[in-house]
Amino acid sequence: MNINATKQFKKLFTKVIGLICLTSVITIQAKEVLKQSPALFNSSYLESKNELQDYILDTGDILNIEFKNIPEFSGLYTVNEQGEIFFERLRYKYVRGLTIDELTKLLEYSYEEFLVKPEILIRVSTFKPIRVSVSGEVRSPGLIKFPAFISVEELSKLDEEGSGVNSYIETNIPQNQALSRSEIFRKDSPLKGNNFIKENNDYVTTLSNALKEAGGLTSYSDVSKIEIIRDIPLQKGGGRKKAVLDFTYYVNNGNSSNDIRLYDGDSIFVPSLQKKDPSIIPNSILSGLSPRFMSVSISGRIENPGTFIIPIEGSLLDVMNLSGPRKPLSGKIFLIRYQKDGTLLRKNIRYSANAEPGSKNNPFLKEGDLITIKNSIFGRASGTIKTITEPFIGIYTTKELINNF
Repeated sequence: MNINATKQFKKLFTKVIGLICLTSVITIQAKEVLKQSPALFNSSYLESKNELQDYILDTGDILNIEFKNIPEFSGLYTVNEQGEIFFERLRYKYVRGLTIDELTKLLEYSYEEFLVKPEILIRVSTFKPIRVSVSGEVRSPGLIKFPAFISVEELSKLDEEGSGVNSYIETNIPQNQALSRSEIFRKDSPLKGNNFIKENNDYVTTLSNALKEAGGLTSYSDVSKIEIIRDIPLQKGGGRKKAVLDFTYYVNNGNSSNDIRLYDGDSIFVPSLQKKDPSIIPNSILSGLSPRFMSVSISGRIENPGTFIIPIEGSLLDVMNLSGPRKPLSGKIFLIRYQKDGTLLRKNIRYSANAEPGSKNNPFLKEGDLITIKNSIFGRASGTIKTITEPFIGIYTTKELINNF
């Protein structure tokens, strides 16, 4: 072997040994990094959100109360009309206004007289009907009542036991609150199955449910500053608290992460924008917050009177086009509407088909509007003349018939 070949072999050998050493060092360092950084996996999402920690018990709630190692005390307990629950040994206990945590502590303390270190687990089996108030820039503000519904856990339990949901409802929920499975889940979104929104409000009442029941949004709804006022549990001092919620992401992108759960007695206020936002209506329709159409009624001197379906922000022109032309001698158009403050609006409209939608002569309409086409002065005069002369014409016609006979 010549000298050059020997030198090349030594260089190659040195590179191979260096590569092997470098690989070993990298492997050791990687193992050390893995050993030192096991917290790269964040498991915080597995923790409960405790969203029911502020849930206030009241009439209509049905609780599944489990006494550890004492099955004869365990079962379903209903909060009656007086806000009380009947317990073995304790008789009636007033629970209205308490949270689940407060009731648990109350029972554990009360049963210490009869049991040794009682351990009690409480969960809501059937949630009471809730009432929320929606005001501000929505189409139909007012008090909204949502029906009672069974918890998902309880439904799963009933399915496993084969006892059926309907029998449970008939046994545990009063007649005026009885609901079918479809009513319990309230899956009424027009976008169900389209994968547009990953909804979390199929089993609970949320802000989006309330906005839908309030008729949806308007072009002036400021969804970035929705105010929610809620009762504070007694253990936290009582009273009420207010929060401001930015609901823009739900309206624009279908992100339901801030579609918060509502409790009985919540008040919702949607403020108004100073300037109309034309993107709110199409976005709220796509997100399922606002309906696509509404119904209005028209009568009087019109070719086809009746109730018509028009777009959600349709104008008087839309219903006039659907109901056909006005009859001869027709006059002004009269509008009757309930306004957001509950007052009744009665208004004459000088309608013009060429006017811009939303203007004074071609206003936007609202769900439930009543429209009538009145007679003109000439129409009223001709009607008066007809009323006066009609008896005489009848007498004259009768006389002529007798003479001819």
